[in-house]
Amino acid sequence: MDHDTYLKELVAAYQGEVRGEAGFATLADHATNAEEREIWQMLARLERTTRERLRPLMEKHGLDTAPDEAQRRLGRERGEARIAAGFAATVSTMTKSLQPYLTLYARLEAEGPPGDRTELAFLNAHEVALHEFAIRAAAGGGREALQPVRTLLGE
Repeated sequence: MDHDTYLKELVAAYQGEVRGEAGFATLADHATNAEEREIWQMLARLERTTRERLRPLMEKHGLDTAPDEAQRRLGRERGEARIAAGFAATVSTMTKSLQPYLTLYARLEAEGPPGDRTELAFLNAHEVALHEFAIRAAAGGGREALQPVRTLLGE
């Protein structure tokens, strides 16, 4: 991956965390029960933590770390659209929608500059944990489906 493409993908990943956090926070705000609220809040925290872990990389490469308000708005809109679909449909959709990011983030980790690998590994691991959560939750895992996320966050 050439350097310009790498930087473009890094910015996209960073702003994707802004979008993801907003989407999960919106779902948490409209959760129909305490368990769902806890799940969405935990996923919003995972997205925020990942963005915070990427910040030093962004700064190292001279990239803007201001959250893109258009991405935040898109995240809220996606969250609102998923509210109507319900919990089960939302996690089922996640199992499919995360696939391209699993591939991209694994590639970033493998091909990114050696000095960036720690943060890129966390970016990749966060997507793997999020996908594993979605698979477990779609199978009826409830709160227990959060275990991969909790493990990554050190809980």
